[in-house]
Amino acid sequence: MRALLPAFLILLASLTHGNANAQSAQDRRAAANAYDRGTTAFLQDDFARAARWFETANNLAPAAPALQQAIRSHQRAGNTMRAGTLGLRLLAEFPDSSAAPEAQAAVDAASPLFVRVRVDCADCSAEVDGTLQGHTEFFLEPDVEYQVGGAFETGSVSDTFRGIAGEERSLSFEAPAPEETVQEIVRETGSTNVSQGTREPEEESGGLSPALFYTSLALTVGAGAVLIWSGLDTLSGVDPYEEAARNNDPAAADLLADGQSRELRTNVLIGVTAGLGALTVLFLALTDFGGDDEDDRAQAFQLRPIGGISPSGASVGLMGAF
Repeated sequence: MRALLPAFLILLASLTHGNANAQSAQDRRAAANAYDRGTTAFLQDDFARAARWFETANNLAPAAPALQQAIRSHQRAGNTMRAGTLGLRLLAEFPDSSAAPEAQAAVDAASPLFVRVRVDCADCSAEVDGTLQGHTEFFLEPDVEYQVGGAFETGSVSDTFRGIAGEERSLSFEAPAPEETVQEIVRETGSTNVSQGTREPEEESGGLSPALFYTSLALTVGAGAVLIWSGLDTLSGVDPYEEAARNNDPAAADLLADGQSRELRTNVLIGVTAGLGALTVLFLALTDFGGDDEDDRAQAFQLRPIGGISPSGASVGLMGAF
């Protein structure tokens, strides 16, 4: 959840300039708070918890010092593989940082013990066993079978991977073709207007109504605002629970249940916001902002895919209630 939250905030900021400054300020405040919590945990020799907080700080507001402290925390906790992975990320994102030599040392320490993997793909995010990675280059355990791939706008592509210690592998993936063809749309809508001959090129449509984009944008921004609040609210419950657990307070069980409930709520909001964000980006690409008002009103209600092929041409569209 903490790794995915900043990606969605970045998406929201790219969709509307009006909310960018407020979101950026919230991210910085949350990142500073996470960094302070990580520092406190580090000084208490709770290195595993410190590493989580420093990674959270970097995910909210990427910075070399946060990654550097996360690397140090993982090293103190004995997590050489994760320290090496974060070292690869620091070298890629902040190559001129003063922390680069320390990051390289973490990479050098992990290289003979683990499998170094690089995912090569255009406009994709790396995945391991269905989990998105923060960077396209990372370390994996040797002699363990993984599903490694790339997540694209049109879907995910993966392959089974198993490596040996000290090995370096580069895996290339290409975006899959869209699953839904014109023929599939025709079958789903029950249209019988299909020609057995060669299909002629489709004429370009005027695009979707701007009403769809603006409505989806408003919903995305609203969901994003609620997601920010929920994420911060979830983080605020960590310290009270840990304090109660250390003191063997009977209230610790209730605080744990409350924290799990908050995290579940935030995870659901992440999914909703991601879906709305992707839909908004799609509408932005397909919207005709130059069409006349009558066309816009008509297209605003076209939500169900329809299509057909005939001797005179082919057509694909959307229709339904909005």
